[in-house]
Amino acid sequence: MTAISAESTIWESLNQGRWVYMRFAAYLGLMAGIAAMAMFGQGGYDENAFLYQILSMKGIIWGGTGMLLGCALAAIGSAMKPKMTEAKMARNFTPWLDGAVLMVILAWVWTFFEPAQSLITYEDQSNLFAGHVVMAMNVLFLFSAVSYIAYLFAPESFIGRLATWSAFAGIYAGGSALLLRWHESYLFDMDIGHAPVSNLYEVFILLFCITGAVYLTLEKRYQAKAMGAFVMTLVSAGVFFGIWLDSVGQAEIKPLVPALQSYWMKIHVPMNFVGYGAFAVACGAGMAYLTRHWLEAKNSGSKMLAIFPTLEQLDQLAYKAVAIGFPAFTLATILGAAWAAEAWGGYWSWDPKETWALIVWLIYGAYLHARVSHGWHGKALAWWAVAGFLVTVFCFLGVNMYLAGLHSYGKLS
Repeated sequence: MTAISAESTIWESLNQGRWVYMRFAAYLGLMAGIAAMAMFGQGGYDENAFLYQILSMKGIIWGGTGMLLGCALAAIGSAMKPKMTEAKMARNFTPWLDGAVLMVILAWVWTFFEPAQSLITYEDQSNLFAGHVVMAMNVLFLFSAVSYIAYLFAPESFIGRLATWSAFAGIYAGGSALLLRWHESYLFDMDIGHAPVSNLYEVFILLFCITGAVYLTLEKRYQAKAMGAFVMTLVSAGVFFGIWLDSVGQAEIKPLVPALQSYWMKIHVPMNFVGYGAFAVACGAGMAYLTRHWLEAKNSGSKMLAIFPTLEQLDQLAYKAVAIGFPAFTLATILGAAWAAEAWGGYWSWDPKETWALIVWLIYGAYLHARVSHGWHGKALAWWAVAGFLVTVFCFLGVNMYLAGLHSYGKLS
């Protein structure tokens, strides 16, 4: 047995059966423990120091207790019903939760490269280390996109692995950079500290990571590596926009406006971007479908046809991506309404952001309805996935940049 196959076997054994089920329960318990600390712990939830609440002894006690309870309940449940250890949800989500732990470890390592406290100033943030990690993320995602495109023309296994692993590395670099920015926001002043989902620059990084994660999950399960050329090209386009945002001073950490000083931001925004990321993957699948359809229509003997998934597989992949994104986007919209009621006194005000979010929701709701209830599939839905994402981009970016309203704090400053 080679070293690579041995590592693969070990990894597979850790991600099935009781091992993966117990880790999944522990992660759920940890999240429940942190949530309980915020709601019932001494001092309650502190917006200005929530990160350090989690990392304090109080957070360790609450989170550790949640993990132990989660493991205990999982052990009892699996003893009573052994088939529980075969739950697909545990197998699907636990590797990514493991990855989140790795991001936390990486962010902790990056803190040792921060400049001395005396050299950190709010006016000049160029020496903060998160910027270097984000640049590494940019390079990794661009390299991944080039590798996926090269794979279409030279489908060597080495190029394919290089494309996939550089995409993975980009996700970990981006995720750890966001966590590091969270820490850095506290280095200026405890009152400035906040979760890194408050401006376009930060949420673009979040979007790249989520899009990559959704795509790589589908790639591994359905062997759809050729689709990466389209998905990672979309990510690369976003990378260039993020570089431009940095060049015009939009990457700086700034204090939160009053409307964003809420625990809702930490759950509404990430959930929203799960939807956006999944819709980006659906767009990539739609683009791949249209490309293959065009190649077949030409009756060409292109070698790419042997690399691409079949039209039916690409149609299914687009549908699965929308099926991931639509519930997440729906939940994000509900959470946003609850946040609006708390911040502005009403659940819905027909603000431009809310109106365009509703349009996006209707587009993808209609997509699912047409497919599930009326049996639509093929080229029409591929164009639908592409057009739907263009509307999503305007909802996410165009509204923030060009339209005024209650969400005007999202504008470029």
